Amino acid sequence: MRQRHIAQLKAQHNAQPDARLTARPIARLLCCAVLALSTACQPNGSNAAFSNYLSKLSSALATTAPAVQPGIELTPPLATALQLEIPASPVDSHDLLLLSGCAVQANIGKRQTSLGRFAKPSQRLLLELEYLRLAPACISRLRNGNSNGNNPALADVLENAWREKQAQLPALLYNATLGSDEYRAFWLATPAPGDYPRSGRDIAAAAMSAINDQARRLLSGDYRADNRDFELLLGEVAGGDGGAQLQHWTQQIDWLAAADLMLAHAGEPWCSGDSRRAEGQWSMASYFSDTIQPLATQSRQRYQRVAAPALALEAQLDATLPPHYRHWMEDRNQRVATLAQAPAQHLELLKRLQVSCPQD
Repeated sequence: MRQRHIAQLKAQHNAQPDARLTARPIARLLCCAVLALSTACQPNGSNAAFSNYLSKLSSALATTAPAVQPGIELTPPLATALQLEIPASPVDSHDLLLLSGCAVQANIGKRQTSLGRFAKPSQRLLLELEYLRLAPACISRLRNGNSNGNNPALADVLENAWREKQAQLPALLYNATLGSDEYRAFWLATPAPGDYPRSGRDIAAAAMSAINDQARRLLSGDYRADNRDFELLLGEVAGGDGGAQLQHWTQQIDWLAAADLMLAHAGEPWCSGDSRRAEGQWSMASYFSDTIQPLATQSRQRYQRVAAPALALEAQLDATLPPHYRHWMEDRNQRVATLAQAPAQHLELLKRLQVSCPQD
């Protein structure tokens, strides 16, 4: 028995990878991480094509390619800075005994607990939706019940609170969605590991679309909501990669900006008599149209596809957006507009160098 156990241990040991072999890829990853911090865009994946383009451009123009300057990550403000302040309602501290027999009594009871008073924005929204659903029946009972149940003054308090919460609904929706930690996580270029599991851009986009549908329904007066489903949708949004897609697109355009700089300082026209140089110029121009432009277009389309539902919710809640959020949104939209124009601007610089050669 003991000999068999020893044999099993030897077999397990032999099956383990050599620690030196395991360390090598880790060391390479650490090295790449350091290099990435210094240059922001190492030539890997689609960036390799942009690096190759700079090499072609350098050869065609007989000049040295400049260093690629990394674009700054566009980090959204902390959710605490984006939240709208929504005052508590007097009904939140009302005497529950006066509401005996009303379903809304339990809702107001939840508000008076520590969990209710310090509820996260999504739970605060769901509590208010529950009040909007349950309060009308209680208001009617207090106004039209028998003599023992009549309490017009309390009915007025509940109705005023109902109207107040109805008016606050856009702000409550904003706090629970666009101004939340979950939507902020969606926009982070490099999400903190472990905060939210990656859900994939299609899942995140579908979750945001579902939230948009719910927002339209709630704002139209249908206050039904499923607590569990709503929280699950927010988690899927947080696992999306809107910020990562925007940063990936930005990194590609960083390479193109370096190419723009080379073209802007090109001193000689392309009609040089050097046939080898002319061939390099043709190769470079062809590479841009066949490889670089399609890659930039793909990055733009991937970003637009995953970000579209978030932008739709911003449009739906536009009147509610606070200054901090609006400022960040405008910065983000300006960056997107600049990135979208970059390939065309580079093509224009290429055309300026394609002058007609004088005839002999």
